[in-house]
Amino acid sequence: MKKIMLFTLLVLVIFVILNLPPVFTHAEEKRNEDLMKIIKEFVPSNSFLISPKEPVSTKPFQLYDLNEDGQEEIIITFEIKAKAQPSPSQFGAIVLKKGDEGWKKIWETKAQGVGLHYSGVADITGDGRKEYLFGVTIGASAGNKLEIFRWSNNSLKEIADVLYHRIELLNDKNVGIAVWQRYVADTYFVDVLKWNGQKLVFDEELYSKYYPVIEKFYYDKISERDTWFYWYTLADAQIKANLYEKATKSIQKGIALAKQLSMPDVVQDFNQLSYKLEEMKKSS
Repeated sequence: MKKIMLFTLLVLVIFVILNLPPVFTHAEEKRNEDLMKIIKEFVPSNSFLISPKEPVSTKPFQLYDLNEDGQEEIIITFEIKAKAQPSPSQFGAIVLKKGDEGWKKIWETKAQGVGLHYSGVADITGDGRKEYLFGVTIGASAGNKLEIFRWSNNSLKEIADVLYHRIELLNDKNVGIAVWQRYVADTYFVDVLKWNGQKLVFDEELYSKYYPVIEKFYYDKISERDTWFYWYTLADAQIKANLYEKATKSIQKGIALAKQLSMPDVVQDFNQLSYKLEEMKKSS
């Protein structure tokens, strides 16, 4: 009897929970409505809000305490379409800060392009405070340009910019940036950058940790289509990761494929890569 009563009680509790009004959803909707009222006061009248392609599921507005004063700022991203299409649009970001007299715009940036690729925060400098990253797609061949802004004097100041086709943030003591720049077709030269206190520089240790990602990418490509440009960019990655034996084999395979296609210029490029490899061996 007790078991039946307990089971009945459990069923009733579950029923009540499932039929409770979505309080948190309503609260979130109300907050978003309030935010939109604030945002509309500051975005250009001829613009519309836009989400970046990355990070995935990022909204056109983000809340983050940029100066760590306990009050979140609002980061807004928007697009102003060119009057004459298909001319590049203008993509922009605005930061709003709440003061004693309400919200005010404290910073804005704009860049021309064909898409908004990135908008987010990350601790690039390793000082415990996150920087704002804003990336605009310039074009299919040109790729994207990422601008990095640091909080300074109640605003944001640009401290670095990076050109890329693909990008990945790597969490370490401070965040590293894996930068993929297109070479030929779907091949890329990859660098891993890290803040050295003054600027972004190539980081050999972090590159070696990231190398397996690059290797898998190229071996997957080679398994589908064995061609010289995969071996060329893989060899470049292996040299940067100090994997000299692997790089030697990749160069040899690439040269053989280029010779089969009677491509002397490509063979010469591989020879130059081989020379670079020998110089690296001597200096190590």
